[in-house]
Amino acid sequence: MTERLFVYRQHKVMLKQAIAAFVTINGKNGATAILYAPRRCELATFAKGSLHGWDGQLVDISTVFEARVFSETAELRWLNDPSPEQCHRAVILSEQVQTQLNGWQMEQEKAVITTLPQTYLLWGEGTGREIQNGWSELATARIGALKVPVNKVGKNERVLLHSLEYIVEAEHGNAAIFDERLVKLEVARG
Repeated sequence: MTERLFVYRQHKVMLKQAIAAFVTINGKNGATAILYAPRRCELATFAKGSLHGWDGQLVDISTVFEARVFSETAELRWLNDPSPEQCHRAVILSEQVQTQLNGWQMEQEKAVITTLPQTYLLWGEGTGREIQNGWSELATARIGALKVPVNKVGKNERVLLHSLEYIVEAEHGNAAIFDERLVKLEVARG
């Protein structure tokens, strides 16, 4: 069980710099990213300090307005500010104190009562088509094809997005969900 959740914040930070901070926490461990841009929502893998698409190429992050990069260690959330001030915002959630995040402020440190594992079902079913680099394809008539960084998703199989909800003691002794951190993707079994 987790005993603490640490929330770090940085303002006026570009996505590339926020990702660099995530690297200091995640190390060489792999991670997954959900990237939102005006014309696309795509998944990417995080390896060697960069985001890579299903084809192994670097992902163009120039038009991304929101990003969530996550692993079993931490989650980075980044939001673009299109105003002239460019006050982009980033938050990193981690169960460990992070002393190496230069320029980041610890916004909150919460004592956690317990965590609740949650699961979301991605839209679409496996096509059975295995893409290169450990990716697979999901599809449904309503949304078309979606490439996911999950290896060997069989025909008609589903993919799950796992997260953890952090329960803390709120005012007046009530328990409340303080936050939720994305953790990983995997094939649904059973």
